[in-house]
Amino acid sequence: MLVSITKIELNSYSKLFSFINFNRKIINELKQSPCKKFKVTNNWNLKVWYTMTLWENENELNNFYRSGIHLEAMKQSKAFSSKIQSKRKHNNELITWKEAKNLFVSH
Repeated sequence: MLVSITKIELNSYSKLFSFINFNRKIINELKQSPCKKFKVTNNWNLKVWYTMTLWENENELNNFYRSGIHLEAMKQSKAFSSKIQSKRKHNNELITWKEAKNLFVSH
């Protein structure tokens, strides 16, 4: 199984509603996909968001990321964020948010 974690830092608060709109559409698409589990959280300031998904394999993950609403969101992502990072981790379940956020901390 594969866990995918994405950290998105919005350029400004004016981008929040367009981001939330895309994110809502992506979540709806996730519910129809082979994704096993997902969760979303934000930082207290609403400018940093994290998404986490659990997939059976990399093929399923890549097929989702490269199609539909998610593909459209990636094409338009520079309009709302210049700082998007993703990490992948082999695990049988979603990890804790603490562990996920630590993946983005430089050591």
